[in-house]
Amino acid sequence: MRILFVAAVDFELEAARAAWKGSPADYLLGGWGADATRQALEQKFSDGASYDLVVDVGIAGGRPGGPAVGDVVQVISERCGDQPGLLQQQPAPCPALDFLPVAAGNTVRELDDRFRQVEYDVETMEGAAFFACCLQQGCAFAEVRAVSNEVGERDHARWNIPLALRNLQSALCTFRNNLSLN
Repeated sequence: MRILFVAAVDFELEAARAAWKGSPADYLLGGWGADATRQALEQKFSDGASYDLVVDVGIAGGRPGGPAVGDVVQVISERCGDQPGLLQQQPAPCPALDFLPVAAGNTVRELDDRFRQVEYDVETMEGAAFFACCLQQGCAFAEVRAVSNEVGERDHARWNIPLALRNLQSALCTFRNNLSLN
């Protein structure tokens, strides 16, 4: 199975590299934000690359009352907070990730409460662009996010990125094992 892992920043991609060590995969550093991710994926696909599965990995903010810091989820739908009517939805959750709870994502461009007027569980910066590119390409895809902070907490010193990355890596190891069983 040919897999491409996509992440916004290198420390997120490192969790996938560590979990997939010894197993074949490609890795794409998409860059921070929806525009960077869209451009990186469009370039990758225009270069003729094809994959059996494309997986977006990273950290996310958890909605108050939703997933807690450290929780890992499979995001199966994404909305754009600044375009609340635009819903991107995965055709079906990835069976090898069925050990994770499913979540709805909200992609925001800025840390601004006016972009939080939609129903969501986790907040991402790239998810909707990732979904749109994969849907346009017609490829199988999944988004896996670990919660590092509660939405609205702007002080990065209060985020628990190390816990989120450890749990993300652990979930990706389970994912790898589930794929090898199929």
